[in-house]
Amino acid sequence: MTMSLNTRSRPGLLRNGLRTVWILAVIWLELGTFHFALQDCRWPDTRQAQVPNSRIARILVIADPQILDRHSYPERGPLLSVLSQIMVDLNLRKSWNSAFRRLRPNAVIVLGDMMDNGRLSMTNSQYEAYYARYQSIFSMGDASVPTFYLPGNHDVGLGHATSFSLEADARYAAHFGSRNYRRTVGNHTLLFIDAPSLVEEDFLRAERGHDYDSWPAVAHGPVEFVKQSTSIENQGPAILFTHIPLSRPLDAFCGPLREKGSIRQGYGFGYQNTLTDGATRFLLESVKPSLIMSGDDHDYCEYEHTIPSSGEKVKEVTVKSISIAMGIRRPGFQLLSLTSIVPSPDHLTQIPVPPPCDAPCLLPDQLGIYLYVYTLLVVLSLFFVLASNIVRVNGGLTRETWNMKHSRRDSSETPYQLSRRNGSSCDAGTDTFLPLTSVESHEHNHSPRARGRSFSSVWIWTFILGGQRRRITLPNPWGNWRSRVEHRAPQHEVGLLRGFLGDVLAVAWPPICVFVVAAWWVMWW
Repeated sequence: MTMSLNTRSRPGLLRNGLRTVWILAVIWLELGTFHFALQDCRWPDTRQAQVPNSRIARILVIADPQILDRHSYPERGPLLSVLSQIMVDLNLRKSWNSAFRRLRPNAVIVLGDMMDNGRLSMTNSQYEAYYARYQSIFSMGDASVPTFYLPGNHDVGLGHATSFSLEADARYAAHFGSRNYRRTVGNHTLLFIDAPSLVEEDFLRAERGHDYDSWPAVAHGPVEFVKQSTSIENQGPAILFTHIPLSRPLDAFCGPLREKGSIRQGYGFGYQNTLTDGATRFLLESVKPSLIMSGDDHDYCEYEHTIPSSGEKVKEVTVKSISIAMGIRRPGFQLLSLTSIVPSPDHLTQIPVPPPCDAPCLLPDQLGIYLYVYTLLVVLSLFFVLASNIVRVNGGLTRETWNMKHSRRDSSETPYQLSRRNGSSCDAGTDTFLPLTSVESHEHNHSPRARGRSFSSVWIWTFILGGQRRRITLPNPWGNWRSRVEHRAPQHEVGLLRGFLGDVLAVAWPPICVFVVAAWWVMWW
């Protein structure tokens, strides 16, 4: 009896063990890794010596969220496309919630490409639903934090194409604000440039043979905005924000945080990798920024430009995309600290403003988690479940257990049953036209033939007719439901495939439920 119980308890022990491993893995990989990855993510001003009488403005800079829609991956088909949207949206929510709630910035800057296909032709209701998804993902809750946006080529388009909407510019302005503007934060001047329009105007300028000094700038365009900004005195150091990176040599090194390759000049349908050399010189000479921040490339890059007239070095940081769908393993964002000095009553003269400081932060490799960690867990779980069922089918009922079972069965037979089996004379007398005894009925229900029937309890009459023993067997309708439960096949009699699939389902549903609950919690966190 003890051996039989142990044999049956092994599958349950394995299932519970795998469930526990999966539940802990889902909780950690879907939620815990984000908090763990940001443990070392601190505002850059905290790593420096404190300046007396200073105020610090902390800005969270993100790039290229590119919220997906049904046009993002047309080759994947409707079902896979919807699944991609759900998983990417969920990851963006986790990344944003972890960064925003942990760091509590004073302002947020988005370096363009908020939506993957905001530039495409669509109805107003479709665009509103698209924009509502973006707002829902990057929700700030009850916090009132100013957000500054830049137009990207996926927001307003670059070049001309029949698929680009003629309303893209108006829609962007109505939902995200101005395309070229300046703001003052922490005694620093922030200049936001419409890079896609600058690319188009730069191409038009070069085509007509003008330099930037003689070029009659397009009204309300980026060139006109930059020229007007030079006539206004900046309040402190200027920081230039552009969606498209500035030009640089082909072999320019991007630093150790870049995952692959470098930023190279190039262009294609609706995009251009960098600004031209002429546009880059124009911005450097006109703005003379102390820091440049760009996006569009999706990967991290640090490069030092040189202002031609002064030889001064200026760092440009190309910020990582915050999305896992942009071809990088570890998404990220940038932290920017702006320090301003408050003069004391004894020193009312202008005090030099410390330069801006920034630091990158990396998010978990969620794609690697899906492709490698979860895949490894699935393979190991299937292996253990299959091995357990093979052992159960082949060795779950040992020879000793078989002998014990049959010895109990033989010892339970009564002399009455033995005499009936041997064909004694009592068959013709005492049990003619009488129901079978309960002992024989129990034996009959446990016979191999009875197990294969759709019923598990029967009525049997035996009688003598023409010198021959006859038997009539009828199903018992009242005992059918009860016998189905009482005489269900033991665990070791379930087939390999059925047992394997049953165990897989038993192991899978608890972690799936935990994943759904975690996703729901992230949605409303």
